[in-house]
Amino acid sequence: MGTETQAAVVDITKDIAESDVIMWEVIVYFIAGLLILFILDWYAIYKIGGKQRPGYQMLRGHRGISVMIMAAFTVVIGMLCLTMDFTVTRGTLTYFGLPYLLALVYYMVKVFRRVRAETKGRKL
Repeated sequence: MGTETQAAVVDITKDIAESDVIMWEVIVYFIAGLLILFILDWYAIYKIGGKQRPGYQMLRGHRGISVMIMAAFTVVIGMLCLTMDFTVTRGTLTYFGLPYLLALVYYMVKVFRRVRAETKGRKL
């Protein structure tokens, strides 16, 4: 085995994320996602006019769906990390943030559409 091949093998093993790194990254994504979700929620309360308004009440289900998507993905990855030695490459690890991004974009679209409908007086 040549020195170039040995160096390539060493570089590949350095780019592998183990269970503890994966779990920490998923937890950071979850916490950051919840913070952004609650900031969006606060924005909706502020723009619509209060928690008791029907326009805001319609967002409760969508917020629940977003939180369930983020929590379910966190639990699934957590169980994989706890039950087996789960390893992925660092490149693959970046895609673990995709479900959190999709949940936030879903809620963001619903909030901004609801705020626009409430401020313009339209029904959505």
